[in-house]
Amino acid sequence: MKNIQKMTILLLSLLLIIGVIPASVMADAYPSISYCTHVQNVGWQNYVGSGKMSGTEGMSYRLEGIKINLDAQGYDLGISYQTHIQNIGWEADTNRGWKSNDAMSGTEGLGYRLEAIQIKLTGADADKFNIYYKVHAQNIGWMGWAKNGEPAGTAGYGYRLEGIKIVISPANEDPPELGSGTAFKDATIPQFKEAYKNVVYQLFVQNGKTYGYSQYACPYSLFDIDSNGIPELFVKKGSGEANYEYQIYTFENGQAKFIGTTNGGHSTLFGKTNAASGELLLRTAHMSYQRIYEVSYANGAIATNMVVDEYVPAGVDYFKTDYPVPWAYARDTSLLN
Repeated sequence: MKNIQKMTILLLSLLLIIGVIPASVMADAYPSISYCTHVQNVGWQNYVGSGKMSGTEGMSYRLEGIKINLDAQGYDLGISYQTHIQNIGWEADTNRGWKSNDAMSGTEGLGYRLEAIQIKLTGADADKFNIYYKVHAQNIGWMGWAKNGEPAGTAGYGYRLEGIKIVISPANEDPPELGSGTAFKDATIPQFKEAYKNVVYQLFVQNGKTYGYSQYACPYSLFDIDSNGIPELFVKKGSGEANYEYQIYTFENGQAKFIGTTNGGHSTLFGKTNAASGELLLRTAHMSYQRIYEVSYANGAIATNMVVDEYVPAGVDYFKTDYPVPWAYARDTSLLN
């Protein structure tokens, strides 16, 4: 497959040089994807192209490994991916880390099943395209489409992946094979919701003892910063905008874990590409002045990086994206039910 792609690119380049193909056609060259999987009782299959199934269907064979290759066609574009592996978990939570550019994710020779996958585009042109992917999971069948780093598959169920389809398309296009359904199922979801309810309640009680009880105390939000399928909890705590801070928790080893704080006064949380997971932005804005921070979670800690610090002239709106993160007051458990 790789040799064919290289020969095709060489031929097109020669045709461009001698004028058979206009430069405008070459400028529209489109990134392409190819991938192959290591299948139980089969081994490594041949590479397939965009939208084709790799793996098996109806044979109950587990996927054990995957390689994904991106032909960027001149764009500043790369690809990274990680899998959730039996007895290992998400690779990014171990020293295995994310894989890229045709490296193997998963295992070979251990008999471990793949249970879920995340795939994302990298590089300066990443926002020009979407990477879509869907998986065939044991006891479920074909699940819904995930995209751009979202998890696809299951965690905590012990279900194997059996097949996968991957598509790359311009950012303004849907996947060619539309479908509905959940892309990812996590058996720990009911546990994290109960754990987070307890955190919100305890912070509400503490806030009440210190500042007085109010139905407007301790507003909270959920956002999956590390895109692992389980959102982090953000709870505003304090007496008012002057001293609010976000106390932030994740769900780990069956319980809520405190991981850090950020400023919460005069602030709003926004997702960069969606309102539930991925890259998180924190805006603090007051009296015609604003600061924008990127908020991330890595190596067990919260990190903030200020990217904007500016005066906002009269008549100009404060920064926002199309993805404000939903929130509710502590007495409203709608986000956790």
